Parts: sequence; C-alpha cells; structure tokens
Amino acid sequence: MRVDAARNRSQILAAARSRIAEQGPDASMDAIAEAAGVAVGTLYRHYPTKADLVSAVIEDSLGGFADAAERAAAAVQKGSDALAELAALFAVYAEQHAQDRALKAASSVLGVPTPDDVTQYPAGSAAHRAGTAVAHLLDAARVAGSVRDDLTLDDLTMLLAAMPDADPQRARYVQLVLAAVSSR
Repeated sequence: MRVDAARNRSQILAAARSRIAEQGPDASMDAIAEAAGVAVGTLYRHYPTKADLVSAVIEDSLGGFADAAERAAAAVQKGSDALAELAALFAVYAEQHAQDRALKAASSVLGVPTPDDVTQYPAGSAAHRAGTAVAHLLDAARVAGSVRDDLTLDDLTMLLAAMPDADPQRARYVQLVLAAVSSR
C-alpha cells in the first residue's frame, strides 16, 4: 500500500471509530470522510459499505487486544504466572470494552458478523490471534492449577461479553470474575 493510501486508511479508521462512538450506526459515511480529511470517494474505495468500515474498525480495535494477549502468552511461556497474566489481560479488555461499546452496538445493528468460535475467523485476523493466545493462557493456567479445571474459552468469552459499561462496576466485575474462575 502506498504511503498516502495507508495514511488515508488510518485517518478513516480513526474518524470512523470517533464518529460511530459519538453517533452510533447513524454516523454517515460523508461525516466520517469529512472527519478523516478525505474525499468520500476515497472512503468508498477503501470501504464500499458501512458494514465493511465497521468490520475494519473492529479488526483494528481487536489488534491491540490480540497484541496484549500474545504478549501475555509469551510471558507465560517464559515463566510468568498464567493467572496473573490472564488477570492483566482481563483488565485490558475491560478498558477497551468501555471505549468500544458504541462500535459494538453499531456492528450488531449493521449486521457485522461476530462469531463466538475463534476458528470461524480467518487465520491471522486479530480475533483469531486473540482467541488463540487466550486459549494458550487458559491452558497454562489450568495446567498450573490456578483456574478451575472446567473453565473453557467459551466461558471466558461469555464472561467478557457480559462486561458492564459503568466504570466502577467494570472494576468490581473483573475482581469477581477472577475470584470465580480461580482455583486458589
């Protein structure tokens, strides 16, 4: 990708995240293009539909979480405590959840698919990378005896999906979930 095209793409994603967070799924493609400082035709060349744009913003958002999950899994492979890494990752997700909840609402309204099974995402995608890394963390925590033996990736996905929006509730929710899944 040319440097100017990559810059345009980055500006479009940032503007889309901001506008959708403010206005939800009603954010217009014209307003997003204007906020990004690009012509609407440039936006449509990169993202032919709003669902395509929302999918790209979700993938971009998940990229940071996937990076954090992969770092946590690598730390565990080097001897770090799996439950501590899982707890830190849960806190990262809680913060991201607070920032991306409007985007998630927009994705559901626009029909952007969000499968529960990470194997349904393309290999190399942020969702697949995150799911794979969290699965490794969970396996390591089970082997170490620090989480319940019956805890699954689906269980963690369900718990993450139920994350409350309000700030003090999120922090308490994370504490309660970690206490519930821990075998210590």
